[in-house]
Amino acid sequence: MKRVEINHRHALPLVATVCALLVIGGCSDQEERSSQGTPAKETPVVIAVSNYPLQYFVERLAPWANVFCPAEDASDPAYWKPTVSEVTRLQQTDLIVLNGASYETWLGNVSLSPSKVIDSAAGLSDRLIPANEGISHSHGDEGEHEHAGTAFTLWLDMSLAVEQTRVVAAALSARWPSRAAEIEQAYASLKRDLLAIDEEIKSVVQAAPDRPVLFSHPVYQYLERAYGLNGKSLHWEPHEMPSAEQWAEAETLVSDHPAPWMIWEAEPSAEIVARLETRGIRSIVFDPCAGPPSEGDFLTVMKKNVVALRRVYGGR
Repeated sequence: MKRVEINHRHALPLVATVCALLVIGGCSDQEERSSQGTPAKETPVVIAVSNYPLQYFVERLAPWANVFCPAEDASDPAYWKPTVSEVTRLQQTDLIVLNGASYETWLGNVSLSPSKVIDSAAGLSDRLIPANEGISHSHGDEGEHEHAGTAFTLWLDMSLAVEQTRVVAAALSARWPSRAAEIEQAYASLKRDLLAIDEEIKSVVQAAPDRPVLFSHPVYQYLERAYGLNGKSLHWEPHEMPSAEQWAEAETLVSDHPAPWMIWEAEPSAEIVARLETRGIRSIVFDPCAGPPSEGDFLTVMKKNVVALRRVYGGR
């Protein structure tokens, strides 16, 4: 029998190549088994909202989602104007939650898929308040604009805030039915928190419901109606000294509506506060919280607002 001789100089590279192929093949089989045995990672859910209150509500209802407000840095989100890149980002989201009640002045100039858009004020048309202000003024970079059409700070009436969250919770459940039970549980918790604030405000104001107050700005319509506040609105900015005409307007207003308190959106300058006090008018801040607070969240801001109202009404 003829003996076969192997040239080891050629055999070693051959063995190495075969081993390498076996290893690669083994790895490929392992990767295939892994890909078949392990579910693919879920794409993160992205939800856009038009103001901070909605962001707080949606984050409570859907903590598993990535929620953002594109107008977060605007001095007045209601008058935000999106750039082309911001519109593109909106179009790429899974869902867009709107405040409604004519809040989103930018909406008519943006093309969005109707299937993605949720109006949280849907069904509330009979409870909306006409603004009827029509006086131009400005907020920072947004320039001149008017508060006309429909009042939009719905969330200052906690019962309407509950309705907004109910609409959003229903939309989330319809879009992600596998999460419907946890969304419903989150809604129940959020509803309890909002109605607790509702009861606190009612209790405070009931101590002196007829007490006249001034509002620095016409954004408190729903607060006024829901809790029976006896208020009149000016158009003052907290860091702009009112003109002589504005002071004269305030004095005329107070002659018929003798308010010992003015309620501000933000902390007014010390100079304005001092000048008001010479006229027997003290100041408090009731923050509408349209933008993200510097500390805390929507609920903590509303609790702080309740404490401020106690100074005015003396309620428990």
